[in-house]
Amino acid sequence: MPLPAISTSRHHVAPRDSVATSPVKSLPQPPMQPIAMASTPEQLNALRRSLPFLPGYQFGYIKRPNFRKSHAFDYSNDVPVFKEERPGIGGAPLIGQDQKKITTSADLLKKLMPSTAGTADTTESVPAWIAFDRKVLRFYAYFQEAVQERRDEQYRIRKVNILYYLEDDTLHVIEPRGVNSGIPQGTLIRRHRIPVPNNDPHHRQYYLFSDLSVGQEITFYARTFKITGCDAFTRDFLANLGLSVPANEDLPNDPYEETRREILSRMRPTRPVPPKTALKKFLEWDRKVLRFYCVWDDTTSAFGDARKLVLHYFLADDTIEIHEYIAANSGRDGNTAFLKRGKLPKRIRIGPSQAKEPKKDEFYTDRDLVIGAVLNVYGRPFLLCDCDEFTKEYYAELSLDWLRRHLPRTSQNARICVRQWCTGSRLVAIVAVHKPDHGLARTGASIFSPPTTHLAAYTPPEYNGWGSEEDSLGSCLSLTPKPPKKDMTKERQFGHTVLRFAGILNTHRQVDRERRFVISYHLADDTVSVFEPHVRNSGIVGGKWLERSKVKVGAGRYLGTQDLYVGAQVMLAGFPFVLIGADEHALRFMDVHSGMFPGHVVRTAVGGSAKWGWRRCTRGMVIVGKRMRRARGKW
Repeated sequence: MPLPAISTSRHHVAPRDSVATSPVKSLPQPPMQPIAMASTPEQLNALRRSLPFLPGYQFGYIKRPNFRKSHAFDYSNDVPVFKEERPGIGGAPLIGQDQKKITTSADLLKKLMPSTAGTADTTESVPAWIAFDRKVLRFYAYFQEAVQERRDEQYRIRKVNILYYLEDDTLHVIEPRGVNSGIPQGTLIRRHRIPVPNNDPHHRQYYLFSDLSVGQEITFYARTFKITGCDAFTRDFLANLGLSVPANEDLPNDPYEETRREILSRMRPTRPVPPKTALKKFLEWDRKVLRFYCVWDDTTSAFGDARKLVLHYFLADDTIEIHEYIAANSGRDGNTAFLKRGKLPKRIRIGPSQAKEPKKDEFYTDRDLVIGAVLNVYGRPFLLCDCDEFTKEYYAELSLDWLRRHLPRTSQNARICVRQWCTGSRLVAIVAVHKPDHGLARTGASIFSPPTTHLAAYTPPEYNGWGSEEDSLGSCLSLTPKPPKKDMTKERQFGHTVLRFAGILNTHRQVDRERRFVISYHLADDTVSVFEPHVRNSGIVGGKWLERSKVKVGAGRYLGTQDLYVGAQVMLAGFPFVLIGADEHALRFMDVHSGMFPGHVVRTAVGGSAKWGWRRCTRGMVIVGKRMRRARGKW
């Protein structure tokens, strides 16, 4: 049936009966078959030419979403390469090119696994990543590596394990780690799909499990591996698919490993290690240590002195370590480690005899550590003076006869003093050496204590008047002068507390006796300031009379709260002042903190009225409120 002519007008399409009278010429319509019957390329091309060039009327354009142009030059592992077989636009194969189909293990299993007509294939209903989850084929292989930097070996045999994961057809090559191999072993090829080389005759893209078999050689990235065997699961899996797997082969011998094995077989240890029979001793005495206090008398050397040390004996392995007790400001380094942990020999071998293995009895043991014994610590005499309570209990378990046999021998320059202490129901004798030069009957650790020298009390020089006295004293106490430290606790507690007293001058001059002063005491830093109010027609200029500062009242003592109370006489800048009153805040503060003001008498009520009484002054004046009246005598 001929197709209707389509008008090129933008508004309407001509009706069927107006085709003959339309001024627009219709396209020639050759006789064609329906689209379903057009099976040859010529018919499809004729049908494509007959349709207008409008969206939806062309074949092949809807199914081609990719219009990118292919390129021949690319990078592979950061190396520029040229691709011989490049596809056309959108990745479509050109004329004469075969489109390669990626095959997987699931496609291969459909051909290998038998299926009957009445039973559906299980591989079609179950995905491969579920059917082969955690199923791995393992093959044993090796590859030969050329060695050019060594003269005694030309090649090296390296053994690997090839793992094939059936769930995603990935391969993983691992080299087992060898002892002292000197080769960075482990993962040689990480897990991924390994492509087949370009010279593959079957034009495959990736390796499948059917390419791996015992006795075959397989190439991964220009490195050829020879498969020599597989495990039992791999053999059973391939046998169920109908693939024959040859028997495992023997790995070839590595010439260098044979030479190294022969050398090791001829080697004999120069110092044979004794059998490890100390396990019971270790389990019984682990973390149990004997502690001795010892002294090294180094006074004979230049600038030497008696140095105190602590010796630790580990019962688990009969080792000894020594730490030095360094007092503060002794002038020595803070490193207390004197001898690291190890067996302590009794004698030092020098020369060819040092190469010989020392005997077992040539090391110090717990039988040699007795109070008063002298140890030879690499040429230094160490005298054991005392021990701790655990060490005393440990030696209390030993018999007294054994202890007497191990007492150190006496000499003319030393005297033995026996001291006993009770551990339970037994008495254990412990000896202590005492030097007769000291002339004192001392025992234990106090024997070797240096004589105490009573230093004279330090007397600072007199104040020279430069700066404050605290700053000048700081340069006398240390080489680097430091500023005087403030009492921060007192600063936080009484930072804004000021006690104000009314004072007069204690003098015979009538002009000065009429002057009045306000004496302020700052509790934060114990400083005093004096202010004189202005009085008209007095002839005296008032204002600040004394700058805020500390007032010294004696040798090394400053004016404090114990010196302040109503009626007290204080010396300020060389002038005697008498405190004749105080404000209400100062009186209340002294009543609450009566311990800080021992000279103040707390105000008490008289007869239940609001009258208050104060302490009687030394000059016979009684202070009542802000008035001063005469009690007896004259002021």
